[in-house]
Amino acid sequence: MHLPNDGDEVTSLSVIPAFSDSRRVARPLRWISIAYALCLLALLAALVWMRHHHGALPVFADLTHDGLTGALIAGLTVTLTALLSCLLILSGRARSLAANAITRPSAVSSLAGWPQGLLLLTGMLAAALALRSLPPSALPPIFANWPVLTGILAVPAFAFLIGERCVGAIPAVCFPERDPLAALLRLPAAVLLAYAALLAARGIGVPLGAWAAVLIQAYIGLVAAELALRTLAIWFLPPRAPMAARAMIGSAAASLLQPGHMQLGKAAEKLKTQFGIDITRSWAISYARTAAAPVLLGLLLFTWCLSGVVRVGLDARGSYERFGAPVAMLEPGLHILLPWPFGRVRMVEYGVVHAVALDSTVAGGTTATTSLGVADLSTADGPPPPSANRLWDQQFANETSYIIASAIGSRQSFETASVSINVLYRVGLTDADARAALYSMVDPASLVRSIAGRELAHFFVDRTLSEVLGERNEEIATGLRTAVQQDLDAQHSGLEVLSLIVESLHPPGGAAIAYRGVQTAQIIASMQYSQEQGRAHTTLSAALSSAHNMRVVAEATAAERVDSALGEQSRADADSLAHRAGGRAFLLERYFHDLKTALAQGDVEIVDHRLDHATAAIFDLRAPAGTSTASMPAPNAAYTPP
Repeated sequence: MHLPNDGDEVTSLSVIPAFSDSRRVARPLRWISIAYALCLLALLAALVWMRHHHGALPVFADLTHDGLTGALIAGLTVTLTALLSCLLILSGRARSLAANAITRPSAVSSLAGWPQGLLLLTGMLAAALALRSLPPSALPPIFANWPVLTGILAVPAFAFLIGERCVGAIPAVCFPERDPLAALLRLPAAVLLAYAALLAARGIGVPLGAWAAVLIQAYIGLVAAELALRTLAIWFLPPRAPMAARAMIGSAAASLLQPGHMQLGKAAEKLKTQFGIDITRSWAISYARTAAAPVLLGLLLFTWCLSGVVRVGLDARGSYERFGAPVAMLEPGLHILLPWPFGRVRMVEYGVVHAVALDSTVAGGTTATTSLGVADLSTADGPPPPSANRLWDQQFANETSYIIASAIGSRQSFETASVSINVLYRVGLTDADARAALYSMVDPASLVRSIAGRELAHFFVDRTLSEVLGERNEEIATGLRTAVQQDLDAQHSGLEVLSLIVESLHPPGGAAIAYRGVQTAQIIASMQYSQEQGRAHTTLSAALSSAHNMRVVAEATAAERVDSALGEQSRADADSLAHRAGGRAFLLERYFHDLKTALAQGDVEIVDHRLDHATAAIFDLRAPAGTSTASMPAPNAAYTPP
């Protein structure tokens, strides 16, 4: 049976299988689209539920951090968008078959234009948003049941492959978009299988970093970007004829998932048919094929020889092992040695200082228990609550409590003392110390911590509480450092203790009540001292203010009296000068002035000689009672003006 191609002249679309079988082909695609949509909605619902219920489904949360959910959501979005685009084109072909439009644009031509472009761009943007919102942020933990989890991831991958096989069973003449759609349908299955392989590799101990998850997401982003760029060409191309209208879902990146796509014969055939390049007749390619084996062998030999080139950093030294035996200690720099496995270099630190804090699990002490959940209802003057039964303000995380001998009165007893110690150590600077640290130890920090804890326990066993509290922290640190260094040297560890720092050494917690009583008394005494100082300053200020006021008033009174005396003296001098100049005229003037002043202060009666004697005034010149006559003027005495 001859099937018409795009270049053949036909009179009806009903003879073209792509149009006549469009409804039959669209039926399985709808079911596959519904299945992919349900998977996508279930994954999104699980993700939203996880966001609202922190801590639930920890396995799913770890896979989310590794980027599996983001990659799977993006892959499902790309595949579902391609399915919807194919269904859109198939519906357009069914409408064009009813209209029987062969040469002029019809429904399929219109739907293959901007509606399909808008659909594809929206889907690719959604996929890019999923990749951006759910990137790989951390490596998943190594699960003990990783084979079960790997099998669980393989189950939906198998279901996706069944859908891809259903599409692959459709003849290409009935569905021209079969091959590109099948390649995109493999995308979710490939994501699940890739993450299953990543999980299995980490489970068996193969060190694969986060770059593998990033590479998977980058591949999905490449497919989405390619489809988006191909879709942009729709707005710059004229409407196609119905027989040439296709779903723009072809992706060279997604076609890499097709079996046999990477064969050189198929690649040469595509180059010849699409670009007109026949690489089978190229002399350069033939020469490259002939010389590939020796060149590759030479590169492998050169790479193997480069394994003997070793760079030792400035903060390290290298122990060179020739045929498994250490023969030299390499200094920082570049060294050329025998290649692997004949020569090997093990790195050792050089001058790197480490700090180890002692804790109760290694030091042999007892951890002090505190009730941190109980509310503190104590007062400043009352006893402290159990949670505050400490003599220090800040409790260190590495504080350890030790039982130490003490005396209560005449009886022997035991108390607890808390201590916080940090040990600074490094690998010795000599070659012998470096070899000892490399070949004699596995975990230097654990060794230093255990030895320091043991020596600290011995220190508290040999001393009483009064001796420990009376000894200085520097002396305690010096003695402990010497003991720890001796133990490390006895075990040929190659480690050097630089310093042992006693951060804090506290007395028993029972002394907190007495100490807080002392603190309260000190606070009260300080408060009373401040109050008395305030009263003294108030009294002194009031006395100074009164003295100042009295002094100012006295100075003002004295100044007034001095000024008044000076004024009287000035007037007396003026009167003397006027008397000497005017004589009796001055006395007459003064007489009239005094008379005027006297008359202004009393009642005045005028007596005239022309008055009637019967009504004339009578003057009583008798002196008032109790008045001396000597001080009275003589009666009928005539006054003679001066």
